[in-house]
Amino acid sequence: MPKLSATMETVKVLRWLKQAGDKVAMGEPLVELETDKATMEVESPVDATLAEVLGAEGDDLPVGAVLARLRLLGEAPSASETQSTAPSAAVAPPSKSASSASESSGEAPAPRILASPLARRLAKMNGADLAHLAAASPFRRIRGRDVMAAVEERDAKQKHAASSSADFEPFSSVRRQIAEAVTLSRKTIPSFVIDRWVETAAIDQARRALTRRIEQSTGGKPTLTDFLLFALAQSLSAHPGILDRWHEDNGRVGRMRASSVHIGIVVALSDGVMIPALRDLAGKSIDDISQARREAVGRARLGRLLQADLEPVSFSLSNIGGSGADRFEAIIYPGQSGILAVGRKHERVIARAGGIAVAKGVNLTLSLDHRLIDGILGAQFIETLAERIERGPWPAS
Repeated sequence: MPKLSATMETVKVLRWLKQAGDKVAMGEPLVELETDKATMEVESPVDATLAEVLGAEGDDLPVGAVLARLRLLGEAPSASETQSTAPSAAVAPPSKSASSASESSGEAPAPRILASPLARRLAKMNGADLAHLAAASPFRRIRGRDVMAAVEERDAKQKHAASSSADFEPFSSVRRQIAEAVTLSRKTIPSFVIDRWVETAAIDQARRALTRRIEQSTGGKPTLTDFLLFALAQSLSAHPGILDRWHEDNGRVGRMRASSVHIGIVVALSDGVMIPALRDLAGKSIDDISQARREAVGRARLGRLLQADLEPVSFSLSNIGGSGADRFEAIIYPGQSGILAVGRKHERVIARAGGIAVAKGVNLTLSLDHRLIDGILGAQFIETLAERIERGPWPAS
């Protein structure tokens, strides 16, 4: 069971996409998991045969638990495989002895709840009881709209029976995970902040020139965020120390060096945020970054992140967009070393060629982990980033 965030402790096995005995190719989805953030698929790391399935559907398992065993192609089956008459305990039908034991104890086996992945996610986010819905319609698959109807009915009853405690509202799993993450960040990461206002005229010009080409190649319009990611990737490549991550191992503390430029992108949701990772951005074109960003944002908003989206990164970008604050500070996500907060684009009076002028730009506010990064490196990095944004060179066509 992979650890996909600093605060994640357990994950639910939602659905096996392969069965014991099936051959799987490297990168082929094996199992669908449900985390506090999203439903995601775990892929096979090698070409192999799925030898044993150990995590049953519906189980909540701790990080590090064994989900399954793979047998490399060409290897002989293990003793446990040859001795087993069923593919695995996770998918095998109940044995007669198990049935007899259940009958003798007077306890009926728990019925399997038929529900779509969307229904399970909505039930978890809203605290709905799938077992209650299943009891009302035992032979029908529960869908997302069934869960939302039950939630609306429950909320209406709660409002009708309002009392002195009616203002209390429990957190959804997404909101609870955010609360745990930011609390952990404030307690464990001694950060410092530096900022700088940058003019965006060069980006605006390049964006106008490239929009038609990028629309034709990717099917979507480029955004300011795409150009910021492009500039960030090049600046992080020039200052790789910003990508170091704090690491503790058996009482020893140190830094983990990054081998590639991966950047998390903060995506706003109705009840919080998610931070999918954009991977291997160094050297990628604006077209490629724009498409990767759009696809990752879409998966985050649908709650269908991939395993690669949730793997650790060192640095994130949070762009507040066209409305809101001119400047804000973002909290470093646990396990990362820095985050860049970008305020809304606004006009500012600046000095230019011995006179004054009005220009459009944004505030860059950089938060960094002081255990790893000192002020001089942070200042050098934001200087490089500012020059890259203001002066380019940006592609013109």
